[in-house]
Amino acid sequence: MEPTYISAFPGIGTNRMFVGNDGNIYEASGGSRAWRNNNPGNLEDGKFARANGAIGTDGRFAIFPDITTGFNAMASLLATNSYQNLTIEGAINRYAPPSENNVENYLKSIERQTGFARSTPMKQLSKDNLLNLARAMAKHEGNKPGKKRLVFKHEVYIWVTVGDDKVRPEHKNLDGQTRTWYDLPRPKEEHGCRCHAESVD
Repeated sequence: MEPTYISAFPGIGTNRMFVGNDGNIYEASGGSRAWRNNNPGNLEDGKFARANGAIGTDGRFAIFPDITTGFNAMASLLATNSYQNLTIEGAINRYAPPSENNVENYLKSIERQTGFARSTPMKQLSKDNLLNLARAMAKHEGNKPGKKRLVFKHEVYIWVTVGDDKVRPEHKNLDGQTRTWYDLPRPKEEHGCRCHAESVD
């Protein structure tokens, strides 16, 4: 049975590290960024994401403890006034602007998956409908799963700072040190930390 994750932070490269309530650390690798973050809507980190259950950030996007929380956060975003006053077509145009997406293909995908017409007012959708819409959007955007594993206590990384005068003194002292993921502090786990982890060759 998978534990409840209480905090999360970036690992080496694109990997994500999750701290479980069982005291263990787990690593998510591969798959899409949205999957690694349990964030199918790619919600940016901030007050809204934190209020909806985010437990960390990858530097831009929020990291949620599980995919269910991520989908609920996405549905909560679609339930805000900025989306509720639109049709599904308007909501998709806002969420996935034409400058970055083929909106027509996106809308056809949503209509095919959900059975909702693009002209449907968002305010007519129930909470379950919004969750269905969120899942369809995530599927269209390619939320691909990767792998998650337990990190053993002997596994190590190298702490690396950015090397400027804004580095916290306690982090400066850790620069270049080999540490385990169970040692505190950890790079990027503390708010505003710009340090990162590199692999040990």
